[in-house]
Amino acid sequence: MLLNETEFFAGIDSEVMNKITAICQEESYPKDTVLFKKDEDAKYLFILKDGCVNLVIQNGGTMATPLTESGEVFGWSCMVEDGIYTASGICAKDSRIIKIDRDQLDEIFNQHPHIGLMIIKRLGAVFSRRLSCAYSDLLSCCWTEPL
Repeated sequence: MLLNETEFFAGIDSEVMNKITAICQEESYPKDTVLFKKDEDAKYLFILKDGCVNLVIQNGGTMATPLTESGEVFGWSCMVEDGIYTASGICAKDSRIIKIDRDQLDEIFNQHPHIGLMIIKRLGAVFSRRLSCAYSDLLSCCWTEPL
């Protein structure tokens, strides 16, 4: 998988894409590896290359969102102002993941603000899809007949 073939980075000009690719680290993690914990400082953006990562939220109960598709972006909390992970990321099976340092990515976006804006818009789409899935999951668990 090439980074510019992912939905998230598609269409970025080659000069900027080369800068982004240069700051990426591809790493392999065994099953049950905790990539990050909820409420930790969000230092990295992650892209799933292969495997499965569960985004887990625990608050009385547990909700897990599995990520299984190559190119899925997670850890996007590093792209927002408070920069705190809102869930834990745990490998559900052996996985290969691309990790991108937040500070280095910010530096590239400061040099190329139009690319940063495009990525933020794409990030909004990722957030919207995940929120819609969470709503659907919640409703399927708690559905009652209307009054």
